[in-house]
Amino acid sequence: MIELLWNAPVSEVRMSAMLEALELREGQQVLDVGCGCGEVLIRLTERYQTLGTGIDVSAEHISEARRRMQNRVLESEIQFITDDVRSVQLKQDAYDLVLCLGATHAFAPGSDAYRNALQQITSLVKSGGLLLIADGYLKQPAVPEYRALLGESLPDEMTHAANVSTGQQLGLTPLSAWTSSTAEWDDFEWTYQRIVERKAREQPDDQEQQTRLHRRREWIQAYLQWGRDTLGYGIYLFQKP
Repeated sequence: MIELLWNAPVSEVRMSAMLEALELREGQQVLDVGCGCGEVLIRLTERYQTLGTGIDVSAEHISEARRRMQNRVLESEIQFITDDVRSVQLKQDAYDLVLCLGATHAFAPGSDAYRNALQQITSLVKSGGLLLIADGYLKQPAVPEYRALLGESLPDEMTHAANVSTGQQLGLTPLSAWTSSTAEWDDFEWTYQRIVERKAREQPDDQEQQTRLHRRREWIQAYLQWGRDTLGYGIYLFQKP
């Protein structure tokens, strides 16, 4: 939903701290895969005067990203592209930083999406460059009822520690790792809930909105019953040797 700054349970304070930890330099090249509404890439450009490329399959999100960048950064500093990253010809060893925040499925969906994304991102990053990747993880094994909603994209062995070690197994150096707090999760889930409820209320004859509302109400009940204790969100900063 485009009313959110970013589609993740991350507060503004935490996001600012993560962007500060990147310590980029003016003119460096940044790629954001699954950039959504572009807020993170725009803030990076504002902070460091980097040159960015954002890719997302949603035309609505890319349109919002272009709107947000107006009067904040120069058009020459960021290029936003509506496309599937698997269809875009990207240069290897070309970027100083590649972001993939909650969009590892963009490279290849499934239970190995996180590892696959790390592998492909690594090939795009220059030697000595950075990878900032975020994905879910499980604090504890999911009960069968919650597993039915999660699907197999987050296997029980996908823990926070495992997400860090996966990068190490691929030859990357971990520089930092953050996890979302319960308060951040609550803020995100209930903000999203209000958005879906409002849209369904404003468009009572739109079947798509009503279906989304039904699914969303199922999700928030599962979040309350199991998700708050089971599902985590981790953000991982790695460096390519």
